[in-house]
Amino acid sequence: MKKKGFLMVVFTIMSFVLAMSAMVFGGILDKVAVSLGVSVADAGFLNTLYAFGSALGAPITLVVFRRIERIRLLKIMLLMFLLMTVALIFADQYWQMLLIRFMTGVSASSYGVLAIATVVSVTPRERIGRSLALLIAGSSLALVVGVPLTRVLSSLLDWRGIFWILIGMMGLSLVLFLLFLPAGDHASTKLDLKRELAFLTDGKVVLVIACSLVMFVGYNGLYTYLTPYLLTLFPALEPSMSVVLLGLGLASFIGNWLGGHASDRLGYMRSIWLGAAMQTVAILLLVLTRASQWGSVLSAILWLMSAWFTGLQLNAGISQATHNQSSLMLSLNSSAIQLGGAIGASLAAVVISSAGMRQVVLLTGAASLIFLTMQTLHHRRNRASKDDRVMPEPR
Repeated sequence: MKKKGFLMVVFTIMSFVLAMSAMVFGGILDKVAVSLGVSVADAGFLNTLYAFGSALGAPITLVVFRRIERIRLLKIMLLMFLLMTVALIFADQYWQMLLIRFMTGVSASSYGVLAIATVVSVTPRERIGRSLALLIAGSSLALVVGVPLTRVLSSLLDWRGIFWILIGMMGLSLVLFLLFLPAGDHASTKLDLKRELAFLTDGKVVLVIACSLVMFVGYNGLYTYLTPYLLTLFPALEPSMSVVLLGLGLASFIGNWLGGHASDRLGYMRSIWLGAAMQTVAILLLVLTRASQWGSVLSAILWLMSAWFTGLQLNAGISQATHNQSSLMLSLNSSAIQLGGAIGASLAAVVISSAGMRQVVLLTGAASLIFLTMQTLHHRRNRASKDDRVMPEPR
């Protein structure tokens, strides 16, 4: 039991590292742009290529390396993630950095899916939401502490120094996994493509994957540029930006924690609908408060809290919809999240270039409305089918 708890801590630490690797540029995007001599929109493509790599990486990795035992493959992907991050530091040209960020996304998402599958496989069904909340707590901790801290450290360290710290954490985690995480039963983790692909005929599985894609188009579209968005509206906010980022991080932590409890008590489908409704309301408030500095900040905090509340439901939902029997569906859901994020960040860059930074929130609003509509139609269809089943037959 103590060993399992210790390994869970290591998984949580690596969740923090994964999130930091994906999001660290977001908190200092304006400073990174200056360092590389590119525009803020171009610097944002470092996150976009990472997201595209994440979207494509996990399913391909699981299929190509399906003969490798899951725990062993998890360690290999973590090593690749570490090496790609080292390569990023020594890259001296922008196009090289884009290519490396793509490969970093491939290895990071592959590790992330394998980590989720490993944690879910040893967790009772009634505690999956809370266990995933603990795992994802590392990601929310990155927003609470990591991203705001990078804003503070950016005056002392450049982005490369920050990545060296992450590399040290990766190396420590890899050593601990090698020492304390034994290989599992390969027969139980072997990928059966025919059985796995059969899940794509399940409407609930397809709905969760589709919702993941749509939600993260809106999420990344705004979050990638959230710091420059707030600073564009309110330049006087610059001295307080670290405090704002801390508030956003706390919002993600609280949203994730609430999401874990809601998933276990309400079920993932009801919780997804609730999260979609909260996101839509929060984005509406963000649009209505664009003339108010602290009104916009509070609306952004509410929006991020609702997004993290919902994100956990999507990961828990795909696991429960497949009865914890499909690593490939987990990877496809992860790919939908990352692909949605990449599309969202790309569309946001187009919106910023053509209409200005102020309008990027409208992209997220449109995605939230589509997400909520999908969930509402699904719930109405479910209620209608239940009514049909209980309706007495005519005599």
